[in-house]
Amino acid sequence: MKALTSRKKPRHARIGELPVVILPLEDYEQMRENLEMLSSKNLPRQIERARLESQKGQVMTLAEVKRKLRLSDR
Repeated sequence: MKALTSRKKPRHARIGELPVVILPLEDYEQMRENLEMLSSKNLPRQIERARLESQKGQVMTLAEVKRKLRLSDR
């Protein structure tokens, strides 16, 4: 997950009686992506599995992955 990149504070405004927040589109899209990831039912299981594999040493180096996928070093 990437942190919000905007250095400006969101502006507050109103549409009629409804209070709204105005923020850069990039920040909104990042917030939306983060919410989708956080609401995922599979993500916590995938993270836990990856942590256990890492603790057991079941990892591959980048060079091994490239060899396995037949990717060339560019």
